[in-house]
Amino acid sequence: MRFVLIVVLLVFLSSCIVLNEPSSDENLRIVVLAYRFGYNLSEEELLQIAERTSYDDEVLAYYEYFRTGNLPKFFQTKAAEIYDQRILNILKENLPIDETASATIIDAFDEPPAKNEWDPQVDQIDQDLVQRVHALLLNDWKIKGFFYSWCEKYSIGVSEEDLSLYAQFLVNACEASSKLTLKKTSEGYSTFFTDEVDLSLVPTELVLAICYVESKFFPGAFRCEIKDGTVRAISVGLGQILVDADSLTTQQDIGDGKKDLYTFELLNTHYFDELFKATDLTQVKVGVLFCRTLLSLLMQKFR
Repeated sequence: MRFVLIVVLLVFLSSCIVLNEPSSDENLRIVVLAYRFGYNLSEEELLQIAERTSYDDEVLAYYEYFRTGNLPKFFQTKAAEIYDQRILNILKENLPIDETASATIIDAFDEPPAKNEWDPQVDQIDQDLVQRVHALLLNDWKIKGFFYSWCEKYSIGVSEEDLSLYAQFLVNACEASSKLTLKKTSEGYSTFFTDEVDLSLVPTELVLAICYVESKFFPGAFRCEIKDGTVRAISVGLGQILVDADSLTTQQDIGDGKKDLYTFELLNTHYFDELFKATDLTQVKVGVLFCRTLLSLLMQKFR
């Protein structure tokens, strides 16, 4: 009888613990919201934002797609775009096209990170994941959607075979970044930027889901924050990492002459010894690296 009572009590207590802990789905939702709306926001503030946005629902639906192959009901093909020709010209001028890859969509965006240690190799990748990425790319290409329109802006011709090669390259880059643990090399500023961040905390499927919703997998995509006709900040790359316009260029008609610390500047300072230029975010491996680093920090904060 005593044994039965102990077992019942243990079950009751453990059930209470489970009820008091947020679910993993809720944690992921908060991480996704913080990625888009601000790492400095509290869990309560982010849950309030969740009531008036579908961003988290869309990312989590594509996260499930990359895990299972089940397409979301809202198969969207558009992404946010605030376009400025001056920014496009700057990004195009900095593309390292050197004909080392047969597909231009890879050749223009295949520059490795600034240090070899940030570019680990992987022995094999999940081909089911590659096929799921390829299916989204192919669909967008056939209907002349967001990815297609960005290829036209960059004057990049793409064939169906190129899309298959690019899907392989993209998944490889995402898988490789999961092998990294970054150490903070700067002092102070914020407890959010921890002394060490393990990039394997983030599932590759979540990285892909964020990148698809943010940029539809086009590495040179960007959107601008414009005030009084002046570009003040730009979100760049696969994960649309926020950059101060003055980090991108010294042109007088762009920026306000004062370099503020946005996501790119902060991550570049704390974990990458300021070795990256803002234009490097258009490169697949760099864009994925910054995206995954921010997600990993958020996973640490909200786990």
